[in-house]
Amino acid sequence: MKKIIVFIAAATLFVTGGVNSAKAEGFTDVSATYQFYEHINYLAGQGVIKGKEGNRFAPDDVVTRAEAAVMIARALDLPTEKRATIFPDVSSQSFASGAIQSANDEGIIKGYTDGNFKPDETVTRGEMAIFLTRAFKLTEEEPMTFTDVPVSSAGYAYIPKIIAAGVTQGYSETTFAPNNPVTRAQFSAFLARATNENLRLTVHACGYNPASKVNPDRQTLNCLVTKAARNANVPPEIAKAIVEVESGWKHFLSNGEPLISEDNGIGLMQLTNRTEFDTERLKYDIAYNIESGIKVLSDNFVRTDLPIIGTNDRNVLEHWYFAVMAYNGTKPMNSPFYQATGERNLKAYQEKVYSKLSNGFVATNIKSINMSIDDFTYDGTTTSNIEFNKKAFTMTGDNTISAELLKEGSVVNYTGKGLRSKPSSGTDSILTEVTKGSFTIIGGPVYDMDANSPNQYIWYPVKTTLNGKVKTGFIAAPYIQ
Repeated sequence: MKKIIVFIAAATLFVTGGVNSAKAEGFTDVSATYQFYEHINYLAGQGVIKGKEGNRFAPDDVVTRAEAAVMIARALDLPTEKRATIFPDVSSQSFASGAIQSANDEGIIKGYTDGNFKPDETVTRGEMAIFLTRAFKLTEEEPMTFTDVPVSSAGYAYIPKIIAAGVTQGYSETTFAPNNPVTRAQFSAFLARATNENLRLTVHACGYNPASKVNPDRQTLNCLVTKAARNANVPPEIAKAIVEVESGWKHFLSNGEPLISEDNGIGLMQLTNRTEFDTERLKYDIAYNIESGIKVLSDNFVRTDLPIIGTNDRNVLEHWYFAVMAYNGTKPMNSPFYQATGERNLKAYQEKVYSKLSNGFVATNIKSINMSIDDFTYDGTTTSNIEFNKKAFTMTGDNTISAELLKEGSVVNYTGKGLRSKPSSGTDSILTEVTKGSFTIIGGPVYDMDANSPNQYIWYPVKTTLNGKVKTGFIAAPYIQ
Protein backbone atom coordinates (compact mmCIF):
# COMPACT_ATOMS: atom_id res chain seq x y z
CA MET A 1 0.00 0.00 0.00
CA LYS A 2 1.20 3.47 -0.81
CA LYS A 3 2.82 5.02 2.23
CA ILE A 4 1.13 7.96 3.87
CA ILE A 5 3.34 11.00 3.42
CA VAL A 6 4.16 12.25 6.88
CA PHE A 7 6.36 15.16 7.89
CA ILE A 8 7.08 17.05 11.06
CA ALA A 9 4.07 19.29 11.14
CA ALA A 10 3.34 17.74 14.52
CA ALA A 11 2.24 20.02 17.28
CA THR A 12 1.51 20.30 20.95
CA LEU A 13 1.09 23.15 23.43
CA PHE A 14 0.72 23.45 27.15
CA VAL A 15 -0.64 25.78 29.71
CA THR A 16 1.19 27.05 32.72
CA GLY A 17 -0.29 28.65 35.77
CA GLY A 18 1.64 31.71 34.70
CA VAL A 19 0.38 35.22 34.85
CA ASN A 20 -0.20 37.09 31.63
CA SER A 21 -3.19 35.99 29.58
CA ALA A 22 -3.02 37.40 26.08
CA LYS A 23 -3.75 36.67 22.47
CA ALA A 24 -0.93 35.30 20.37
CA GLU A 25 -0.29 38.62 18.67
CA GLY A 26 0.52 39.97 22.13
CA PHE A 27 3.23 37.40 22.85
CA THR A 28 6.60 39.02 22.37
CA ASP A 29 8.24 35.79 21.20
CA VAL A 30 5.56 34.65 18.70
CA SER A 31 5.63 36.61 15.46
CA ALA A 32 2.83 36.65 12.89
CA THR A 33 5.05 34.63 10.56
CA TYR A 34 5.69 31.88 13.11
CA GLN A 35 4.76 28.38 11.92
CA PHE A 36 2.15 27.84 14.62
CA TYR A 37 1.04 31.45 15.06
CA GLU A 38 -2.53 30.73 13.92
CA HIS A 39 -2.88 27.80 16.30
CA ILE A 40 -1.49 29.71 19.28
CA ASN A 41 -3.65 32.73 18.46
CA TYR A 42 -6.76 30.56 18.28
CA LEU A 43 -6.18 28.87 21.63
CA ALA A 44 -5.23 32.13 23.35
CA GLY A 45 -8.45 33.67 22.09
CA GLN A 46 -10.36 30.72 23.54
CA GLY A 47 -8.70 31.18 26.93
CA VAL A 48 -7.07 27.76 26.66
CA ILE A 49 -3.45 28.91 26.85
CA LYS A 50 -1.66 31.62 28.75
CA GLY A 51 1.71 33.25 28.54
CA LYS A 52 4.61 33.54 30.93
CA GLU A 53 6.34 36.42 32.61
CA GLY A 54 7.17 39.34 30.36
CA ASN A 55 4.30 38.49 28.03
CA ARG A 56 6.29 35.61 26.58
CA PHE A 57 4.87 32.38 25.27
CA ALA A 58 8.12 30.37 25.33
CA PRO A 59 7.15 28.26 22.29
CA ASP A 60 10.22 26.03 22.49
CA ASP A 61 9.80 25.01 26.13
CA VAL A 62 8.71 21.42 26.66
CA VAL A 63 5.27 20.48 27.95
CA THR A 64 4.78 18.71 31.28
CA ARG A 65 2.00 16.31 32.21
CA ALA A 66 0.52 18.93 34.53
CA GLU A 67 0.50 21.57 31.82
CA ALA A 68 -1.06 19.17 29.32
CA ALA A 69 -3.81 18.34 31.81
CA VAL A 70 -4.63 22.02 32.33
CA MET A 71 -4.75 22.80 28.65
CA ILE A 72 -6.92 19.81 27.76
CA ALA A 73 -9.25 20.49 30.69
CA ARG A 74 -9.72 24.07 29.56
CA ALA A 75 -10.35 23.02 25.97
CA LEU A 76 -13.02 20.54 27.11
CA ASP A 77 -14.46 22.89 29.74
CA LEU A 78 -13.69 20.45 32.55
CA PRO A 79 -13.41 21.64 36.18
CA THR A 80 -9.99 23.21 36.82
CA GLU A 81 -10.42 24.71 40.30
CA LYS A 82 -7.73 23.65 42.77
CA ARG A 83 -8.78 20.63 44.82
CA ALA A 84 -7.52 17.44 46.43
CA THR A 85 -6.51 14.66 44.05
CA ILE A 86 -6.02 10.91 44.33
CA PHE A 87 -2.31 11.34 43.57
CA PRO A 88 0.14 11.67 46.49
CA ASP A 89 2.53 13.77 44.37
CA VAL A 90 -0.11 16.37 43.37
CA SER A 91 -0.88 18.87 46.14
CA SER A 92 -4.34 20.39 46.38
CA GLN A 93 -2.57 23.76 46.11
CA SER A 94 -0.96 22.94 42.78
CA PHE A 95 -2.16 25.17 39.94
CA ALA A 96 -2.96 22.00 37.97
CA SER A 97 -4.61 19.92 40.71
CA GLY A 98 -8.19 20.42 39.54
CA ALA A 99 -7.34 19.77 35.89
CA ILE A 100 -5.26 16.72 36.76
CA GLN A 101 -8.11 15.16 38.75
CA SER A 102 -10.59 15.98 35.97
CA ALA A 103 -8.30 14.50 33.32
CA ASN A 104 -7.98 11.34 35.41
CA ASP A 105 -11.74 11.15 36.07
CA GLU A 106 -12.37 11.31 32.32
CA GLY A 107 -9.75 8.65 31.59
CA ILE A 108 -7.66 11.10 29.53
CA ILE A 109 -4.40 11.22 31.52
CA LYS A 110 -3.98 8.46 34.05
CA GLY A 111 -1.44 7.92 36.78
CA TYR A 112 1.48 5.51 36.87
CA THR A 113 1.47 2.01 38.36
CA ASP A 114 3.11 3.32 41.54
CA GLY A 115 0.07 5.55 42.17
CA ASN A 116 1.80 8.83 41.31
CA PHE A 117 0.91 11.27 38.54
CA LYS A 118 4.41 12.68 37.99
CA PRO A 119 3.18 16.15 37.00
CA ASP A 120 6.62 17.45 36.04
CA GLU A 121 7.43 14.65 33.60
CA THR A 122 7.87 15.79 30.01
CA VAL A 123 5.15 14.75 27.56
CA THR A 124 6.29 12.86 24.46
CA ARG A 125 4.69 12.75 21.02
CA GLY A 126 3.46 9.24 21.66
CA GLU A 127 1.89 10.22 24.97
CA MET A 128 0.21 13.25 23.46
CA ALA A 129 -1.31 11.00 20.80
CA ILE A 130 -2.81 8.96 23.63
CA PHE A 131 -4.09 11.99 25.55
CA LEU A 132 -5.76 13.69 22.58
CA THR A 133 -7.27 10.49 21.20
CA ARG A 134 -8.90 9.85 24.56
CA ALA A 135 -9.86 13.48 25.13
CA PHE A 136 -11.65 13.90 21.81
CA LYS A 137 -12.82 10.29 21.51
CA LEU A 138 -11.21 9.80 18.11
CA THR A 139 -12.13 6.52 16.43
CA GLU A 140 -11.38 6.79 12.69
CA GLU A 141 -7.96 5.37 11.75
CA GLU A 142 -5.40 5.59 9.02
CA PRO A 143 -2.97 2.69 8.50
CA MET A 144 0.57 3.34 9.77
CA THR A 145 3.89 2.64 8.12
CA PHE A 146 6.06 4.02 10.94
CA THR A 147 9.02 1.80 11.67
CA ASP A 148 9.46 3.24 15.17
CA VAL A 149 5.93 2.44 16.39
CA PRO A 150 5.88 -1.33 17.03
CA VAL A 151 2.62 -3.08 17.81
CA SER A 152 3.85 -3.54 21.39
CA SER A 153 4.21 0.21 22.01
CA ALA A 154 1.75 2.13 24.19
CA GLY A 155 0.83 4.56 21.42
CA TYR A 156 0.24 1.98 18.69
CA ALA A 157 -3.57 2.10 18.84
CA TYR A 158 -3.71 5.89 19.22
CA ILE A 159 -1.34 7.32 16.63
CA PRO A 160 -3.43 6.09 13.64
CA LYS A 161 -6.43 7.93 15.09
CA ILE A 162 -4.84 11.36 15.46
CA ILE A 163 -3.43 11.01 11.95
CA ALA A 164 -6.87 10.18 10.56
CA ALA A 165 -8.32 13.22 12.35
CA GLY A 166 -5.77 15.54 10.74
CA VAL A 167 -4.30 16.45 14.13
CA THR A 168 -0.72 15.55 13.29
CA GLN A 169 1.55 13.85 10.80
CA GLY A 170 4.72 11.89 11.18
CA TYR A 171 8.22 13.08 11.94
CA SER A 172 9.35 11.74 8.57
CA GLU A 173 7.90 9.50 5.89
CA THR A 174 8.71 6.37 7.90
CA THR A 175 8.96 7.55 11.53
CA PHE A 176 6.70 9.14 14.12
CA ALA A 177 9.37 9.80 16.78
CA PRO A 178 7.02 8.80 19.63
CA ASN A 179 9.68 9.41 22.31
CA ASN A 180 10.51 12.95 21.24
CA PRO A 181 9.44 15.63 23.76
CA VAL A 182 6.64 17.97 22.74
CA THR A 183 7.08 21.74 22.85
CA ARG A 184 4.51 24.34 23.81
CA ALA A 185 4.15 25.45 20.20
CA GLN A 186 3.77 21.91 18.93
CA PHE A 187 1.18 21.10 21.54
CA SER A 188 -0.72 24.22 20.54
CA ALA A 189 -1.00 22.97 16.99
CA PHE A 190 -2.12 19.51 18.10
CA LEU A 191 -4.82 20.82 20.40
CA ALA A 192 -6.00 23.58 18.07
CA ARG A 193 -6.47 21.04 15.28
CA ALA A 194 -8.31 18.68 17.59
CA THR A 195 -10.76 21.40 18.62
CA ASN A 196 -11.13 23.26 15.32
CA GLU A 197 -11.74 21.33 12.08
CA ASN A 198 -10.74 24.35 10.00
CA LEU A 199 -7.18 24.05 11.32
CA ARG A 200 -6.78 20.34 10.60
CA LEU A 201 -4.34 18.87 8.12
CA THR A 202 -5.54 17.41 4.84
CA VAL A 203 -5.79 13.63 5.09
CA HIS A 204 -6.07 11.37 2.05
CA ALA A 205 -7.85 8.16 3.02
CA CYS A 206 -5.42 5.23 2.90
CA GLY A 207 -2.75 7.59 1.57
CA TYR A 208 -4.34 7.76 -1.88
CA ASN A 209 -4.48 11.09 -3.68
CA PRO A 210 -7.84 11.14 -5.54
CA ALA A 211 -6.49 13.64 -8.06
CA SER A 212 -3.89 11.18 -9.39
CA LYS A 213 -6.23 9.33 -11.80
CA VAL A 214 -4.17 6.18 -11.59
CA ASN A 215 -5.03 2.80 -10.12
CA PRO A 216 -3.76 2.52 -6.54
CA ASP A 217 -1.79 -0.56 -5.59
CA ARG A 218 -3.80 -3.57 -4.46
CA GLN A 219 -3.43 -2.98 -0.72
CA THR A 220 -4.40 0.69 -0.96
CA LEU A 221 -7.59 -0.47 -2.68
CA ASN A 222 -8.00 -3.10 0.02
CA CYS A 223 -7.79 -0.30 2.58
CA LEU A 224 -10.24 1.98 0.74
CA VAL A 225 -12.88 -0.71 0.33
CA THR A 226 -12.45 -2.07 3.85
CA LYS A 227 -12.76 1.37 5.47
CA ALA A 228 -15.85 2.30 3.45
CA ALA A 229 -17.53 -1.04 4.16
CA ARG A 230 -16.81 -0.91 7.90
CA ASN A 231 -18.15 2.66 8.06
CA ALA A 232 -21.39 1.44 6.43
CA ASN A 233 -21.59 -1.69 8.61
CA VAL A 234 -21.27 -3.89 5.53
CA PRO A 235 -19.01 -6.96 5.70
CA PRO A 236 -15.82 -5.92 3.89
CA GLU A 237 -15.38 -9.52 2.71
CA ILE A 238 -18.50 -9.19 0.57
CA ALA A 239 -17.70 -5.69 -0.69
CA LYS A 240 -14.25 -6.79 -1.83
CA ALA A 241 -15.58 -9.95 -3.46
CA ILE A 242 -17.93 -7.73 -5.48
CA VAL A 243 -14.96 -5.62 -6.59
CA GLU A 244 -13.17 -8.80 -7.65
CA VAL A 245 -16.12 -9.94 -9.77
CA GLU A 246 -17.08 -6.53 -11.15
CA SER A 247 -13.76 -4.98 -12.15
CA GLY A 248 -10.90 -7.21 -11.07
CA TRP A 249 -9.66 -4.33 -8.85
CA LYS A 250 -9.27 -1.93 -11.76
CA HIS A 251 -10.78 1.56 -11.95
CA PHE A 252 -8.68 3.53 -14.43
CA LEU A 253 -7.40 2.62 -17.87
CA SER A 254 -3.82 3.43 -18.85
CA ASN A 255 -4.92 6.79 -20.29
CA GLY A 256 -6.36 7.95 -16.98
CA GLU A 257 -9.94 7.43 -18.06
CA PRO A 258 -12.27 5.22 -16.00
CA LEU A 259 -13.13 1.66 -16.91
CA ILE A 260 -16.58 1.69 -18.53
CA SER A 261 -18.29 -1.60 -19.37
CA GLU A 262 -20.53 -2.31 -22.34
CA ASP A 263 -23.60 -1.83 -20.17
CA ASN A 264 -22.18 1.48 -18.87
CA GLY A 265 -20.93 0.21 -15.52
CA ILE A 266 -18.46 2.73 -14.13
CA GLY A 267 -15.14 2.00 -12.51
CA LEU A 268 -14.23 -0.22 -9.62
CA MET A 269 -17.76 -0.96 -8.41
CA GLN A 270 -19.23 -0.91 -11.96
CA LEU A 271 -22.15 1.30 -11.01
CA THR A 272 -24.53 2.21 -13.80
CA ASN A 273 -25.66 5.78 -14.29
CA ARG A 274 -28.13 6.40 -11.45
CA THR A 275 -29.71 9.76 -10.69
CA GLU A 276 -28.79 9.55 -7.02
CA PHE A 277 -25.09 9.59 -7.82
CA ASP A 278 -22.78 12.15 -9.43
CA THR A 279 -21.64 10.48 -12.66
CA GLU A 280 -18.43 12.48 -12.98
CA ARG A 281 -17.42 11.67 -9.42
CA LEU A 282 -18.16 8.01 -10.05
CA LYS A 283 -15.72 8.19 -12.94
CA TYR A 284 -12.81 10.03 -11.36
CA ASP A 285 -13.16 9.72 -7.58
CA ILE A 286 -12.39 6.15 -6.53
CA ALA A 287 -13.40 6.69 -2.91
CA TYR A 288 -16.78 8.05 -4.01
CA ASN A 289 -17.23 5.16 -6.44
CA ILE A 290 -16.56 2.69 -3.61
CA GLU A 291 -18.81 4.44 -1.12
CA SER A 292 -21.62 4.63 -3.68
CA GLY A 293 -21.37 0.95 -4.53
CA ILE A 294 -21.39 -0.01 -0.86
CA LYS A 295 -24.43 2.23 -0.32
CA VAL A 296 -26.29 0.32 -3.04
CA LEU A 297 -25.35 -2.96 -1.37
CA SER A 298 -26.38 -1.67 2.06
CA ASP A 299 -29.70 -0.37 0.71
CA ASN A 300 -30.36 -3.76 -0.86
CA PHE A 301 -30.02 -5.41 2.54
CA VAL A 302 -33.09 -3.57 3.86
CA ARG A 303 -35.22 -3.77 0.72
CA THR A 304 -38.67 -5.13 1.56
CA ASP A 305 -39.11 -6.74 -1.86
CA LEU A 306 -36.18 -9.08 -1.32
CA PRO A 307 -36.28 -12.23 0.84
CA ILE A 308 -34.43 -12.33 4.14
CA ILE A 309 -32.37 -15.17 5.56
CA GLY A 310 -32.52 -16.13 9.22
CA THR A 311 -32.48 -13.09 11.49
CA ASN A 312 -31.26 -10.82 8.70
CA ASP A 313 -28.10 -10.08 10.67
CA ARG A 314 -25.68 -7.68 8.93
CA ASN A 315 -22.73 -9.51 10.52
CA VAL A 316 -23.63 -12.86 8.96
CA LEU A 317 -22.15 -13.34 5.49
CA GLU A 318 -24.86 -15.74 4.29
CA HIS A 319 -27.60 -13.24 5.17
CA TRP A 320 -26.40 -10.93 2.38
CA TYR A 321 -27.18 -13.50 -0.35
CA PHE A 322 -30.16 -11.68 -1.90
CA ALA A 323 -28.66 -8.22 -1.36
CA VAL A 324 -25.66 -9.39 -3.40
CA MET A 325 -27.94 -10.83 -6.09
CA ALA A 326 -29.76 -7.50 -6.36
CA TYR A 327 -26.47 -5.62 -6.81
CA ASN A 328 -26.30 -7.18 -10.26
CA GLY A 329 -30.06 -7.53 -10.71
CA THR A 330 -32.85 -9.93 -9.81
CA LYS A 331 -32.93 -11.27 -13.34
CA PRO A 332 -33.48 -14.87 -14.50
CA MET A 333 -29.75 -15.32 -15.10
CA ASN A 334 -29.22 -14.84 -11.35
CA SER A 335 -31.80 -17.34 -10.21
CA PRO A 336 -30.28 -19.67 -7.59
CA PHE A 337 -31.59 -22.60 -9.66
CA TYR A 338 -31.94 -23.51 -13.31
CA GLN A 339 -35.64 -23.56 -14.08
CA ALA A 340 -35.44 -26.50 -16.43
CA THR A 341 -33.51 -28.90 -14.21
CA GLY A 342 -33.77 -27.51 -10.68
CA GLU A 343 -29.99 -27.73 -10.34
CA ARG A 344 -28.02 -25.04 -8.50
CA ASN A 345 -27.00 -22.16 -10.78
CA LEU A 346 -23.34 -21.69 -9.95
CA LYS A 347 -23.05 -19.04 -12.69
CA ALA A 348 -25.45 -16.73 -10.89
CA TYR A 349 -23.84 -13.43 -9.92
CA GLN A 350 -24.18 -13.95 -6.17
CA GLU A 351 -22.68 -17.42 -6.40
CA LYS A 352 -19.62 -15.99 -8.14
CA VAL A 353 -19.27 -13.31 -5.48
CA TYR A 354 -19.43 -15.78 -2.59
CA SER A 355 -16.79 -17.95 -4.24
CA LYS A 356 -14.42 -14.96 -4.18
CA LEU A 357 -14.72 -14.11 -0.48
CA SER A 358 -11.25 -13.10 0.72
CA ASN A 359 -9.71 -14.79 -2.32
CA GLY A 360 -11.34 -18.07 -1.39
CA PHE A 361 -10.03 -18.15 2.20
CA VAL A 362 -13.56 -17.82 3.61
CA ALA A 363 -16.04 -20.65 2.97
CA THR A 364 -19.69 -19.86 3.68
CA ASN A 365 -22.76 -22.06 4.00
CA ILE A 366 -24.95 -20.51 1.31
CA LYS A 367 -25.70 -24.00 0.00
CA SER A 368 -27.48 -24.72 3.27
CA ILE A 369 -30.05 -21.97 2.68
CA ASN A 370 -33.39 -23.83 2.60
CA MET A 371 -34.58 -22.82 -0.84
CA SER A 372 -35.71 -24.69 -3.94
CA ILE A 373 -36.71 -23.97 -7.51
CA ASP A 374 -40.34 -23.61 -6.38
CA ASP A 375 -39.42 -20.51 -4.39
CA PHE A 376 -38.67 -18.53 -7.54
CA THR A 377 -40.80 -17.78 -10.59
CA TYR A 378 -39.42 -16.30 -13.78
CA ASP A 379 -39.62 -16.49 -17.53
CA GLY A 380 -36.22 -17.46 -18.80
CA THR A 381 -37.02 -16.13 -22.27
CA THR A 382 -37.37 -12.56 -21.00
CA THR A 383 -35.43 -10.14 -18.81
CA SER A 384 -38.30 -9.64 -16.37
CA ASN A 385 -37.35 -9.74 -12.72
CA ILE A 386 -37.56 -12.91 -10.66
CA GLU A 387 -40.70 -13.21 -8.56
CA PHE A 388 -39.88 -14.36 -5.03
CA ASN A 389 -42.56 -16.78 -3.83
CA LYS A 390 -41.04 -16.99 -0.38
CA LYS A 391 -39.89 -13.98 1.64
CA ALA A 392 -37.99 -15.66 4.47
CA PHE A 393 -35.47 -18.50 4.41
CA THR A 394 -33.68 -20.50 7.08
CA MET A 395 -30.33 -22.28 7.05
CA THR A 396 -29.32 -25.77 8.11
CA GLY A 397 -25.62 -24.89 8.31
CA ASP A 398 -23.83 -22.60 10.74
CA ASN A 399 -23.70 -18.86 10.23
CA THR A 400 -20.41 -17.39 9.02
CA ILE A 401 -19.75 -14.22 11.00
CA SER A 402 -17.79 -11.43 9.32
CA ALA A 403 -14.27 -11.31 10.74
CA GLU A 404 -13.62 -7.92 9.16
CA LEU A 405 -16.24 -5.98 11.13
CA LEU A 406 -14.54 -6.63 14.48
CA LYS A 407 -13.71 -3.67 16.69
CA GLU A 408 -10.80 -2.79 18.93
CA GLY A 409 -11.19 -4.64 22.21
CA SER A 410 -12.87 -7.69 20.67
CA VAL A 411 -11.65 -11.02 22.07
CA VAL A 412 -11.34 -13.77 19.46
CA ASN A 413 -10.08 -17.29 18.95
CA TYR A 414 -7.64 -17.94 16.14
CA THR A 415 -7.15 -21.08 14.05
CA GLY A 416 -3.91 -19.92 12.42
CA LYS A 417 -0.46 -21.01 13.51
CA GLY A 418 0.25 -17.98 15.65
CA LEU A 419 1.34 -14.36 15.78
CA ARG A 420 3.16 -12.63 12.96
CA SER A 421 5.66 -9.87 13.68
CA LYS A 422 4.41 -7.99 10.61
CA PRO A 423 1.11 -8.00 8.68
CA SER A 424 2.37 -10.53 6.17
CA SER A 425 2.98 -14.24 5.81
CA GLY A 426 6.29 -13.57 4.05
CA THR A 427 9.66 -14.81 5.23
CA ASP A 428 10.52 -11.48 6.90
CA SER A 429 7.44 -11.73 9.12
CA ILE A 430 8.50 -13.79 12.14
CA LEU A 431 5.99 -16.38 13.32
CA THR A 432 5.48 -16.97 17.04
CA GLU A 433 3.50 -20.18 17.32
CA VAL A 434 0.51 -19.96 19.64
CA THR A 435 -1.61 -23.08 19.51
CA LYS A 436 -4.38 -22.08 21.91
CA GLY A 437 -5.84 -19.21 23.85
CA SER A 438 -7.68 -16.02 23.03
CA PHE A 439 -6.46 -12.84 21.37
CA THR A 440 -7.55 -9.27 22.08
CA ILE A 441 -7.67 -6.89 19.13
CA ILE A 442 -5.75 -3.73 20.06
CA GLY A 443 -6.21 -1.59 16.96
CA GLY A 444 -7.95 -1.20 13.64
CA PRO A 445 -7.33 -3.26 10.50
CA VAL A 446 -3.96 -3.17 8.77
CA TYR A 447 -3.04 -4.37 5.32
CA ASP A 448 -0.41 -6.62 3.83
CA MET A 449 3.02 -5.02 3.99
CA ASP A 450 3.54 -6.09 0.37
CA ALA A 451 1.67 -3.35 -1.47
CA ASN A 452 1.03 -5.59 -4.45
CA SER A 453 -0.01 -8.69 -2.54
CA PRO A 454 -3.17 -10.16 -4.11
CA ASN A 455 -4.52 -11.05 -0.66
CA GLN A 456 -7.64 -8.99 -0.07
CA TYR A 457 -8.14 -9.90 3.58
CA ILE A 458 -7.01 -7.78 6.52
CA TRP A 459 -4.74 -8.27 9.52
CA TYR A 460 -5.48 -7.26 13.10
CA PRO A 461 -2.93 -6.17 15.71
CA VAL A 462 -3.55 -8.29 18.80
CA LYS A 463 -2.17 -9.21 22.19
CA THR A 464 -2.30 -12.47 24.12
CA THR A 465 -0.63 -14.08 27.12
CA LEU A 466 1.92 -16.79 26.42
CA ASN A 467 3.74 -18.52 29.27
CA GLY A 468 2.76 -15.72 31.62
CA LYS A 469 4.03 -12.96 29.33
CA VAL A 470 2.08 -10.57 27.12
CA LYS A 471 2.82 -11.10 23.44
CA THR A 472 1.77 -8.84 20.58
CA GLY A 473 1.62 -9.33 16.84
CA PHE A 474 -0.71 -9.67 13.89
CA ILE A 475 -3.31 -12.28 12.93
CA ALA A 476 -5.06 -12.76 9.57
CA ALA A 477 -8.84 -12.23 9.55
CA PRO A 478 -9.79 -15.42 7.64
CA TYR A 479 -8.53 -17.58 10.52
CA ILE A 480 -10.49 -15.81 13.25
CA GLN A 481 -13.30 -17.73 14.90
